[in-house]
Amino acid sequence: MEMKEFLGKTIAEMVAIASPSGREEKMTEYVIARLKKDGLKAKRDADGNVWAEVGAGKRRLHANAHMDTVVAGDGWKGDPLKARITGGRVYGLGSSDCKAGIAALLWLAPRVKTRIRVVYSFTVCEEGVDLPKPNGSEKMAAMGGDWAVLCEPTCEAGVPLLGIGTQGHARADVRFRGEAAHSSRPEDGRNAIYAAARFCSELERLNGRFEEFEVAPGAAARATVAATIIRGGTLSNVIPDAAEVTVSRRLAPGETRKTFRMELDSLLEGADADYTVASDGDGALTRRDGDLLRAAKAASGRAGGKGRLAFARGRTDAIIFARHDMDTLTVGPGVMGQCHVANEYVDLAGAVAAVRLLEELIGNLA
Repeated sequence: MEMKEFLGKTIAEMVAIASPSGREEKMTEYVIARLKKDGLKAKRDADGNVWAEVGAGKRRLHANAHMDTVVAGDGWKGDPLKARITGGRVYGLGSSDCKAGIAALLWLAPRVKTRIRVVYSFTVCEEGVDLPKPNGSEKMAAMGGDWAVLCEPTCEAGVPLLGIGTQGHARADVRFRGEAAHSSRPEDGRNAIYAAARFCSELERLNGRFEEFEVAPGAAARATVAATIIRGGTLSNVIPDAAEVTVSRRLAPGETRKTFRMELDSLLEGADADYTVASDGDGALTRRDGDLLRAAKAASGRAGGKGRLAFARGRTDAIIFARHDMDTLTVGPGVMGQCHVANEYVDLAGAVAAVRLLEELIGNLA
């Protein structure tokens, strides 16, 4: 079976397997069966993460794709779990993010001859926070290694770009305290919702001060901050004595969770409030002079990508592998801008180009 047919068939089969975060069991079984069919020794853990290691040597590369998807939203034309192949595209939930990446690894694992050890991993619970199981990339990264390639979507107009980094994501829960009173006499209390609203306005002003900047030719980053959830109040006739705001902060290169904490301390000065911050990493940026990017640029040139670079303002699991001192890169057959949207699709011509790039990259690392 030629690659294009393999990718289309495999992606369509996986689209039909529902795998929302925390319920990836059927995908786990599918991936194990495919790896074993190709003669690979597949392993799994209690959470459903799957991996197979091939090759030998002292240096190790992780090639990773996640098995979970978001839940289908409104706007789908037809059943999101029934793949539709038309016009050289495969439509369906998770087709681009990240089942095309899984299909790529299933093609590569039994075929690429390497001079290094390669861990092909298929992980759970990448999408979102507060999930029932830990993000599987944490376990994979804990194995250690030199490099990691994330097969998240990087194709644009049929051309695979080299994703040289991703912004980190920090989340704060900010709690405001007030004093309850009857709503007929609001002056007798302190309205916690008003304090939260003033804070939200300050967040908007802070976000407006962030500017986009180039991290490499053609690749730009921009820090952002936004209030994403607000809670407060109990009854329509009671001045609220508590309110909580959840804040999403995207950390650009050079920023850390400490940067975010300093901003919060400044914005909350004098307020009757406290906060907690959670984050699994400060971001990732590929080493400009490293073997990984050098090999990727060479492979990109031969695969038609011309070494074009991209940078993800969203968060990917690259930050987990980077936290374990690995050089990271994101290259995947999915389409940029086709994540978490209705009528998601993957372009098969671009997917083939991305897999060819990955094939050469993995085969040439040493």
